[in-house]
Amino acid sequence: MNEYYKIEEICKVKGGKRIPQGCTLQDAPNEHPYIRILDMYQGRILNISDEMQYAKEEYWSIIKNYIVKKGDVILAIVGNTLGMVSIIGNTLDKANLTENCCKFDDLDTDKVRKLFLYYSLIAPLNQKNIEKFKVGSSQPKLPIYNINQLLIPKWSVEVQDKIVGVLSAIDLKIENNNKVLQNLEAMSKIIYDYWFLQFEFPNEDGKPYKSSGGKMVWNEELKREIPEGWRKASFSDMMEIGNGKDHKELNDGNIPVYGSGGVMRKVDASIYDGESVLIPRKGTLNNIIYVNGAFWTVDTMFYTKMKKAHSAIFVYYSAKLYDFEKLNTGTGVPSMTSTIIYNLKVVMPPEEILERFDNYVQAFYLQIQKNKIENEELSSLRNFLLPLLMNGQVGFKD
Repeated sequence: MNEYYKIEEICKVKGGKRIPQGCTLQDAPNEHPYIRILDMYQGRILNISDEMQYAKEEYWSIIKNYIVKKGDVILAIVGNTLGMVSIIGNTLDKANLTENCCKFDDLDTDKVRKLFLYYSLIAPLNQKNIEKFKVGSSQPKLPIYNINQLLIPKWSVEVQDKIVGVLSAIDLKIENNNKVLQNLEAMSKIIYDYWFLQFEFPNEDGKPYKSSGGKMVWNEELKREIPEGWRKASFSDMMEIGNGKDHKELNDGNIPVYGSGGVMRKVDASIYDGESVLIPRKGTLNNIIYVNGAFWTVDTMFYTKMKKAHSAIFVYYSAKLYDFEKLNTGTGVPSMTSTIIYNLKVVMPPEEILERFDNYVQAFYLQIQKNKIENEELSSLRNFLLPLLMNGQVGFKD
């Protein structure tokens, strides 16, 4: 394939709108969801999520014209996430769009299908062009003029539909795996809440402890009742915190490198191998991650070594009870210290209950791990096929 449309030949590029200076977004849902680049980490299709934030009524009239429609393709155009691409799902129809993204409006679908536009933008040709067309060093940006120069292969819409069919089938399997993964994580969290927040863990007869008359005692340090035999502890009793390190000199490999935003790349060395809870030191402070295996963390992400057996998943959910954004010590970039983390309180159950809980939820996490591995394999297959399909090296029989 040597013939291409320029973006400016098939659609209009329109930017989003920042909220007015001095104003903030709100967590409470309303009719004005506001799409941030952070929300694009959901994956191919964006929908309303628990992490979504919303524009306030008091200033919405100022940004009300900067909205997206379901099916729109959006592109991140600022910062380290420059080049990320997503599709607007049904629940974000008429949502507001951040100024750090653009949308592709009035697409001529007789020339280019919307999903074909999406796959063309994530293909190596345009990702390389995006890298080439960006301006600025400390905070790179992609000007609209340069976006208009991106190239979309001139396939017939019939061929486009076939290409999209192959790639979408792979992505749909990944998305279905992610739904199963999310359900398993939600089930694990429900069990944690039931056992350690409501104190309805199974007693010696297999019945819910508190509602079956289990003895509760007042704990003066925690200022609440807890089950008899339980105690107040701190995270310093549960784990040792380690600092991440620079990864730039490491070779590519199969071991994930985590920053505060998630996996950044894969390398051939590990900073630790085993169960760990990763806690951001800078950036997205509430992005707590549980891992089990070899990994590396950069200097924006703490990693932990457990001091007690069968405790990592318990520590993970206990850490997620805290809003680390409110514990932020930074004046510019959100920041966290190990001292703050060590001093956070936790209600500590007897080790026998910790072990029972861990054995119970590990089955869920084994399946989660299998799904993640399968998704990595599917992503590799899609990424292998994507450029071949786009440039015609892989064709279709009539």
